[in-house]
Amino acid sequence: MQMTQFLPSKERLLSAFVLAVRLGLGFMFIVSSVPKIRQPYMLLGSVYGYELVGPKMGVLVAMVLPWAELFAGVCLVGGIFVGGALLASLGMGVLFTFVLGSALWRQLDISCGCFSSSAGKISYLTLIRAIVITVLSASAYGGTILLQPRQWQRMMARPKPDNDLQSQPALGETGFLLSHE
Repeated sequence: MQMTQFLPSKERLLSAFVLAVRLGLGFMFIVSSVPKIRQPYMLLGSVYGYELVGPKMGVLVAMVLPWAELFAGVCLVGGIFVGGALLASLGMGVLFTFVLGSALWRQLDISCGCFSSSAGKISYLTLIRAIVITVLSASAYGGTILLQPRQWQRMMARPKPDNDLQSQPALGETGFLLSHE
């Protein structure tokens, strides 16, 4: 008996990785969105603290971002539109990384606003967390892309029934269907 017999296949490992990342990111987005939805003005203050947007754009960000996080989180946990939810997670991760990096570069002494109003000041640890979210989202999204063709290959590999060729419509020289009379 060979030891490789007990090792999971690469496809199973990739699938398990995507599932773990999906659930982890999904729960994180759900948990982080709830306080922002319940206390939108606290988030609005955090958005203004980063000094990147004006008043109208700040209100738009504070209104849309928590619901986008909640929607992405529910989709990731529920396994609905996984590719799109991971892409949204990747986009938010890139956005968070840029915003935090910009604030740290400008040495702003502000609260992160990530999980609650009592969140601590931004730091390089906060930036590392945003980078990890971005890398995990990108990896899981890549994993879903790698897993997808294999599913289609299985569907295409199914044996086709023997059909009489005469029962199939034929295309004429003009490209129109020829009728069988």
